[in-house]
Amino acid sequence: VEHVNDVVFVDQSPIGRTTRSNPASYVGAFDAIRELFASAPDARARGYTAGTFSFNSGNGRCPTCGGNGFEHVEMQFLSDVYLRCPDCDGRRYRPEILEVKLARGDGPARSIADVLDMTVSEAAAFFAGDRELLDCVEPLVAVGLEYLRLGQPVPTLSGGEAQRLKLAKHLTEGRGHA
Repeated sequence: VEHVNDVVFVDQSPIGRTTRSNPASYVGAFDAIRELFASAPDARARGYTAGTFSFNSGNGRCPTCGGNGFEHVEMQFLSDVYLRCPDCDGRRYRPEILEVKLARGDGPARSIADVLDMTVSEAAAFFAGDRELLDCVEPLVAVGLEYLRLGQPVPTLSGGEAQRLKLAKHLTEGRGHA
């Protein structure tokens, strides 16, 4: 017992209801990703900050869908319908924001929407040289969530996936992040 520092209860209750919350933001990786994009030469030349690469606020997000990637259509007597945003095609950002790309290794340069569309394992390979980002992503791999997309809305996760995401967050906090 003297070797146990902390005990955490991790259940399957839903994490959040907002579609803007995703695995990358939940474990703190999205902040590091936005900082990397803000430091890209094109972003610096245009005066973009990390806030520009947020789809929660600011002027980088798509004005039509507000950064959701879809439009919510309420139906009177049927289930609501969610349609892919016609302006950003579900990518959540203005076209000029998507022009800023990051290159890593010998692979193609990626926009922030491309990065959010990566699976956790693809992101771990892409950001292999970025220790801060890997410290946030590796716990997701450790708990078996390598197949999730970084930008997948948290409300779409199953109870078990939500539970493992919570566990990954606690592992990330143990590394001094998040």
